[in-house]
Parts: sequence; C-alpha cells; structure tokens
Amino acid sequence: MIATLQSLRFVFVMMIFMSHFAYRDMGAFDAGGDCGVVFFFLLSGFVLSLRYENEIRGGTFQYGKFLKRRFRKLYPLHLLCLSFFLVVSKSGIDLPFLLNIFLLQSWIPDPDIYFSCNSVSWFLSSLFFCYLVFPFAFRRVSVRWVLFVIGAYIVVLLLTPYDKVNAILYVNPLVRFTDFYIGIILCRIYERGYEVPAQKWLELLLIVVLIVVLTIYPYMDAKFRNAPIFWLVLIPFILVFAKGKGVVSKWLCQKPMMMLASLSMPLFMTHQILIGILLHRLPQIPVVAMLFACVLVTLAVSWCIDRYFLRQLERL
Repeated sequence: MIATLQSLRFVFVMMIFMSHFAYRDMGAFDAGGDCGVVFFFLLSGFVLSLRYENEIRGGTFQYGKFLKRRFRKLYPLHLLCLSFFLVVSKSGIDLPFLLNIFLLQSWIPDPDIYFSCNSVSWFLSSLFFCYLVFPFAFRRVSVRWVLFVIGAYIVVLLLTPYDKVNAILYVNPLVRFTDFYIGIILCRIYERGYEVPAQKWLELLLIVVLIVVLTIYPYMDAKFRNAPIFWLVLIPFILVFAKGKGVVSKWLCQKPMMMLASLSMPLFMTHQILIGILLHRLPQIPVVAMLFACVLVTLAVSWCIDRYFLRQLERL
C-alpha cells in the first residue's frame, strides 16, 4: 500500500475510536465515526484496484485465490474478537451471534442484530460483500455505470425513512458498495497521472476543509452524514495524499506512524470492547486519564494481537 495512505488508516481509526468514547461530560465524536467508515470503504476500493488491476486486465486474476487472501487477512481476527466478546459478556449463542460468525449481520435491518456482539464487525460484513463483487465492479467503470450507481444511491437516500438511516444508509452492504465503487473510480483517476498544483500546501488545505466538514456535521441532515458530505473532501483527500508530495505526507511516512498504521485493523476490531470494559471497571477517574488509559490499553492489546496472533498466522 502507498505509505501515506497506510499511515492515514491509523488517523481515521482513531477518529472512529473517539466516536465510541463517551465519558462523563465528554460526548462521543460522532462525526469521526461516519467519516472514518467512509474513508475505509473508499480506501478499500482504491487499494484493491491498484493491487489487482494488472491481473484483471491481463486475465490472470484468480477469484478464489483473491477471496481466500481476503478471508485469511480478516476472518481470524474477527473470530478472535468475537470469542473474546462471548467470554467477556457471558452471553449465549443466539441468532445474532450466529449471523456474526458468518458475517451476515449487516444484511438484517435491525440494530439489535447489525450492531450485536462486537458491534464494529458490521463493517466487515459489508466489506466482504464488496470483496465478493470487486472484480465484476472493476470491469464496469464507465460513465453509464457511474451514473447508475450514483443515481441508485440518490434514489435510496431520498426514499429512506429517517428511522432507518442507520439500517440502510450506514450499514447495508448494497448501499456501502457505493463508497467502495467510488474508490475503484479514484484508482482509475490516480493512474492517469494527473498533476495537482501546489501539492506541498494542498494537503494542509484539505485537512482544514475536513475539519470544517467535521464541525458542521451535527447541523447536517441525518441522511447526508453517512457518506455524501464526506465524499466532497475525502475523494480529493485520497487522491492528493496518494501522491505523497506534501508537507504532511513527509510526517506520515515516518517510522512511528508506519508502526502505528500496522496496528490499524486490530485496533479497529478491539477498541469498542476494550473501551466498554475500562469505562465499567474505572468509573471514577478523570476524563483525560480515562482517555489515556483506553488508548494505551487498546494500542497494547492491538500490538500483542498483531505480533503474536496475526504474524504467526501469516507464517503458518
């Protein structure tokens, strides 16, 4: 993966982390969660297209091998976190748990199901659908298909009742495929070798624009918070940072950031469970101390999972 985009994974995972941290007078950073989810769907489409374009175009792409690689990369971690949740929560094996095992929970428009167990795993449920259709979507990037996908999204957005915004616009795999598909389009644009004026400072400008969008997020219509408002900034954000020629990119490519970036997926999968445990076990400590403890514990657990679980699986 491009180094700058790799490091940005950690930045946006921490935004999702803050969306799940609500303690005393400190409310959850809801905008960070929605923004982070959009970023990761866009990035997945972008990175997979960059990785497999030559194989798909050359006719050497192996669909089974591709799915097996995706499965091996994410599913063991999912099962580990799901097992940990089962032990910690002392819950039984019920329908939501079984749906989580097979990553089918995001297809059910019921928050007690799609946010059940390790609730962040709904993302994997929707992402695996994008993996399933990736080679077919990659071959269908044209003006007609782009208009169809975006048009279908707009129709769904307008018809979605407000009490189903999460179930349909935020979680549903068919709808989240739109973000993934835009990521595929971004890769096509990126590979055309476009030139961006004033790249050195454009990254800083985009960060300012992102902060503005995050600030106005609470005042936006609920239907537009899930993706459209963030498309406006994250689309150029990914394209510009993929070039890696700005002042921020130099910082993102430093070794500490790359090390933290390697922990992004275990951090994402474990943070909500660990935050819940710490908030329950340490209810009286100051906000800053609680936040520091949650971050430190989550990073430590993520490092252990990466080093002693994921890396060992790779060797096997």
